[in-house]
Amino acid sequence: MQILEQDYLTARTAFAATGAYLTPDTETDCAYEAVTELLAEAFVRAPGEAAYRSVAFREQWPHALASRLRAEFGAGATEDPEAYAIVSEEDRIEVYAATGRGLLYGAATLVRLSKEGFVPHGLLYNRPVCPVRGLKLYLPTRDGIAYFKRFVDMLCRFQYNTVMLEVGGAMAYERHPEINEGWVRYCAEMREYSGKTIRIQEQTFPWYKNSMHVENGGGSFLTQDEARELVQYCKARFLDVIPEVPSLSHCDYLLINHPEIAERKNDPYPDTYCPSDERSYALLFDVLDEVLDVFEPETVHVGHDEYYSIGLCERCKGKPAEKLYADDLSRIHGYLAEKGVKTMIWCEKLIDAMDTSGKPWGGAERPMVSHETGVPFGETIPPTFKAIGMVPKDVHMLHWYWQIDAAYDRLFLDRGMRLVYGNFDGPSFLNWKERREAGAQGGIISNWSETAEGNLQRNGILFSMAYSAFMFWREDYAEGDYADVADASFEALFRDRYRSLKRLASDAGADSGTAYVEIVHATDDFWPYRRFFDGIFLEVNEYRIGAYTLVYADGTEAEAPICYGTNISGLDRSWDRAVPNDDPLSKDGYRADDSLLEAAYTTRPTRTPAGTYYRWILENPFPGKTVARVRLTVDDPSAANIFVQEIQPYPTSSACTAGRAARKPLVRILGEGGIV
Repeated sequence: MQILEQDYLTARTAFAATGAYLTPDTETDCAYEAVTELLAEAFVRAPGEAAYRSVAFREQWPHALASRLRAEFGAGATEDPEAYAIVSEEDRIEVYAATGRGLLYGAATLVRLSKEGFVPHGLLYNRPVCPVRGLKLYLPTRDGIAYFKRFVDMLCRFQYNTVMLEVGGAMAYERHPEINEGWVRYCAEMREYSGKTIRIQEQTFPWYKNSMHVENGGGSFLTQDEARELVQYCKARFLDVIPEVPSLSHCDYLLINHPEIAERKNDPYPDTYCPSDERSYALLFDVLDEVLDVFEPETVHVGHDEYYSIGLCERCKGKPAEKLYADDLSRIHGYLAEKGVKTMIWCEKLIDAMDTSGKPWGGAERPMVSHETGVPFGETIPPTFKAIGMVPKDVHMLHWYWQIDAAYDRLFLDRGMRLVYGNFDGPSFLNWKERREAGAQGGIISNWSETAEGNLQRNGILFSMAYSAFMFWREDYAEGDYADVADASFEALFRDRYRSLKRLASDAGADSGTAYVEIVHATDDFWPYRRFFDGIFLEVNEYRIGAYTLVYADGTEAEAPICYGTNISGLDRSWDRAVPNDDPLSKDGYRADDSLLEAAYTTRPTRTPAGTYYRWILENPFPGKTVARVRLTVDDPSAANIFVQEIQPYPTSSACTAGRAARKPLVRILGEGGIV
């Protein structure tokens, strides 16, 4: 497998050594503003070399090109609506596709392909290997809307086509403002301290409870106009938007102020409504109507996962669990179908699941036991798996038990049900090609935390997004090439993170101050990996192990913290993955080194004979000032070392050159010392 240096998502290229530059003078001919805006990121000031005169985007396949592509890549080369081709000749580039989405991917490819604005002459053709490539996210906080849009743009650059947004209590309901009032009050209580949600969910009551998504909307809610504007922003970038409206289970947002319809009457924080109470549907359908008005979706995800409180109330007692489940889903499906909208669910309650230790999961009969002691609570979750033969076959199945046993795929595929992998994670996925070719439609990665850059990085979502994009676009993906694909993903993320900064530094020149300092470092410290979700909050400074101090030519200083997992990690990290023999839930999944993967994006992990080092770009908070030297402080020299392999200010200046002349290739700092 060859990974193209400039664009790791493309395998089909025929490039020459010649080429030209994309510059601000290059004319763009395109009907779509989102495509034009994306392409502009590739423009640089050309250093006197030849420039492309124009880039034209054509929503069609010219006969001659289509014939050539079909001859080289098969009869279906131009039939995929997301396929695209780039032809660069002399002083012009032309991008061809059958749809605006394909043209957007052509622009994204040009951005990745260009090296300091240079694009080689030749032909590039690409098409995805699966139709669904998505991320599941919470709605942002009001202050986080700007970042949410930047992240949507990032999804476009990595050529994703689907966003699933959990709505819950995080959008205003004009018919039921009490939902939002209860949601805010509930979240404020659960966000009292990090981890309180886990204590309430797993350590307080003698029954199983759903996880609490109090990071959704930051524990508050957006107005409908704000939510609608986000949806329109996504759709303008050719993303399919699937609103998630949790129903049956995970309904705390509905029930905090409507305990009268709760299934478990003695739960002060109920999460499951009674499916035999008409008032449940009166409330839910009002909510669905408002979501449909704001999102105008083709598909709505209606939850139905982790359904634990079953058949408890007087209305439901004695009814088969599978019938309660199937009747509820069928009713919601029918309501949406009348409005021309498809239904999607989390589908594990339709699986008679068991792990390798014999423990039941999903829709199997399952005794409730203490999460801490394993002692039975005395209550059993009745089985629901038989509902698979009772629910409408056109419900889309978001299948998140793919690691437990690959055989579960057949339960849905053999019934002709549309299967997409949920909670998808490319680095963990075993036998991707075989399972995709059997009929799975793709995957949706999930971030069960605030939609914020730090959470997305530290939870491994950004790395999974880059790695999974390779799987979604490359037919030649081979699981034995994990380390190479990981390395290409590290590079793609790093280039994406700092693409604007490097361009600005290049344009500015050496006499305009220091734009950034590029550092290659590592530590022998170790912090156990953890994820930040379901009420466990990320506090980056808790992981601080030291700091760099930028000393400017005018004598002033600025400090930048060094935080494990964010901008540095350990020397002794593994670049391998394997099927774990100590995890009964991972019979058909890999385990990789999460402590390596979480550092990707802000840093660029690199293997060396001395171990893994991390290239980090320290942005100068005062870019008009010139950095004369850099001082490193280790907070606890008795606990850990920080090793510096390289340090380089950009643009270079005479103030730094003399200080770097005597620098050794590797500096080992135990306490405090000057580096540059």
